[in-house]
Amino acid sequence: MKSMKKMLGLAILAGAPMAASAAEVSGNVTLASDYTFRGISQTSERGAIQGGFDVDFGNGFSLGTWASNIDADAGAPDGTSQQELDIYGGYGFAVSESVSIDLGYIHYIYPGLEKEFNYDEFVVGVSVSDFSVTLVYSPDYFGAGGDDAFILNLDYSLSVNDAVSIDFHVAQTDHKVGVVDSDDGYVDYSVGFNYDVAGVTLGLAYVGTDFDANSDSADDRMVLSISKSL
Repeated sequence: MKSMKKMLGLAILAGAPMAASAAEVSGNVTLASDYTFRGISQTSERGAIQGGFDVDFGNGFSLGTWASNIDADAGAPDGTSQQELDIYGGYGFAVSESVSIDLGYIHYIYPGLEKEFNYDEFVVGVSVSDFSVTLVYSPDYFGAGGDDAFILNLDYSLSVNDAVSIDFHVAQTDHKVGVVDSDDGYVDYSVGFNYDVAGVTLGLAYVGTDFDANSDSADDRMVLSISKSL
């Protein structure tokens, strides 16, 4: 899915006071050299085309949808899905000028696969200025043999200036991941550099995991991306 930080950021904006309560619709499109989700390539280290739409209702609530191509060998072990479709919603509210809390729900759909591969996640996030802690729970995690999973995310965004930012991320997934044949939880991490120019964001990220597994999908890698908000 698109970064949890961006999804929760939409909820934060929705929770901020606004003069008008009319819903606002926005879109996004991204071209990337790889689609990595929690440190694991979903496209067998090949390129991805991604995009989505978000609706901010101006009262704390938000809805959105997002899609990407995937590779069946990497993200669909028993089927032929070449797409991922996410539907999500959230509610965010500010506790103070620097502290906000967000609640979210995400439904993952893999067209072409049996419905048992689709799954849900419930999200709770706390943001303090540019630092955020997010806990994700899935009662039936994809690739985990139908069992549940917890994911704890820590993120920090450093604004260098109006055009340049650096994102730091580390997360612990507390469950086995069948895609890479690991029976234990694992850590994923990334450092991303973003440069905004003429309304377009250029990104370069180093992404990795602590997997000791025989799978290229979990190897450390550099990911290039170019994205545009609509």
